[in-house]
Amino acid sequence: MAQGSVSHQRPTRRARRQPASPDLMTAGRGSMVGTKRATALPGSQPPLRRRTRVVAATVVVVLSGAVGACTAPEETGAENVWPMTGPDASVGGVDVSAEGGARWTDAGLQLSGDVYASTWTVSPIVTDASFSVSAWARPTGRPGEYAAVLSEAGDVAGSFFLGIAEGFWSFSVKPEDGNGSGFVTNRDRATRVDVEPDVWVHLAGVYDSDAGRARFFLNGYPVSEQGIATDAVYAAEGPLLFGRAQADRRASDFFTGTVADVRTWPRALSPGEVAAAARADTPAGATLHPPEESAAFVCPDPHGGVCLGTLMAGTYSTTSFEPALSYTVPAGWTNGQDLPGNLLLSRSVDPAGGIWGGSYIGVYQDIRAPALCGEEVQPGIGTSAAELAAWYRSVPGLQITRDVPVTVGGLSGVALDLRVGADWRSPCPLMRVAHVIPVLIGGGVSTLHHVIGAPVEMRLYLLDQGGGNVAIEVTAVLEQHSLTDYLREADVVVGSFEFES
Repeated sequence: MAQGSVSHQRPTRRARRQPASPDLMTAGRGSMVGTKRATALPGSQPPLRRRTRVVAATVVVVLSGAVGACTAPEETGAENVWPMTGPDASVGGVDVSAEGGARWTDAGLQLSGDVYASTWTVSPIVTDASFSVSAWARPTGRPGEYAAVLSEAGDVAGSFFLGIAEGFWSFSVKPEDGNGSGFVTNRDRATRVDVEPDVWVHLAGVYDSDAGRARFFLNGYPVSEQGIATDAVYAAEGPLLFGRAQADRRASDFFTGTVADVRTWPRALSPGEVAAAARADTPAGATLHPPEESAAFVCPDPHGGVCLGTLMAGTYSTTSFEPALSYTVPAGWTNGQDLPGNLLLSRSVDPAGGIWGGSYIGVYQDIRAPALCGEEVQPGIGTSAAELAAWYRSVPGLQITRDVPVTVGGLSGVALDLRVGADWRSPCPLMRVAHVIPVLIGGGVSTLHHVIGAPVEMRLYLLDQGGGNVAIEVTAVLEQHSLTDYLREADVVVGSFEFES
């Protein structure tokens, strides 16, 4: 057996609730929505699917009164409860095995180094349906950037992670089983709370499959106003792990400290129920102090990550977008998305509306050349700025009116001005709705599928960055103004970009 691997017999799982089948196409604001991605016509504000597939963090907001709710501890109805003072479950009948020298104590499971505990069989949590998990945790010493108190293993990666991520207490979920640039993690985290050594904290994660949201609670209090939007979590078939996670088919993110009173529910708990679970079995010396209150969640798009919304004139830096980016805007601009792969900037005088929406600046990490008759990547096209530019020059019906080398924010590449002739007629059935040409599709971190048609003009910057690329899309809806007119202000904003090296 490889180091850190887990091998168990996997009995047949109980029947799962099947999600409703999505419609083949749903009309939306400036978008054609299929079963996998949203095809946003240039000028439509949201270039993402309805439930964003991207990694994102949420600012901290404490909602007052959560711990003071009226649900009694004995009424929480957990399906599984492990006191963690021994291998036996007190509720649920699923026992746990200590691995690698993990120790049972009266205070809970003691973990140090490459040790952990695991259910003998497949985890009792069905992760592609609503579920809630909670645990008490007390780290020993100063924890690292990532440490999992509770996780469920898949084939390659975990489906959820409750513990420390990016140096903060957090709850994370994954829509797909994998690691790397093609897979994402959606994360709700307590960004204003220090992870203190030798201090008990109560952690709870709630995944609501119907709402498409994951939400983290610290000491019984929600740390964000809305949680984080997510596509459906994948159905993990591995064991439940106590004190570690899994990445790239290997054991990872070991937790050093004590874990106690782990509970799971096959549903999304209310804030009052989470508060009751936090009070149900409080360890000696633990307190339930609320986390520090932070600014209200301001992003107007619930799927826009940690966007800042309406901006005053000034210079700003991204929180989630990678590579980190600073930008300067005059008054009247809005930041509508700040996600690991997507950044959206637009003006209030260019409101979204109609099939083409409004004019905007979009910045995307690692885009690909799209297939000309479907929402998928065009095979055989490289991802460098030069390779992508060569492909654009070959696309039927796409007119390039400007083609120059550029440097933006420290990254070099090519700028192309694109348009479609009014007499262009697409041979593709789906594209005949507005006779459009696909021009952008996300490469995993960015999630989008954009097209261009005669009523819009676009300047597309293709920039090399590390082993991938960054694309900047400046789209002008002609009934609002020409690209030339829009660039008088938009190009100043793009010219202010500074990418972190």
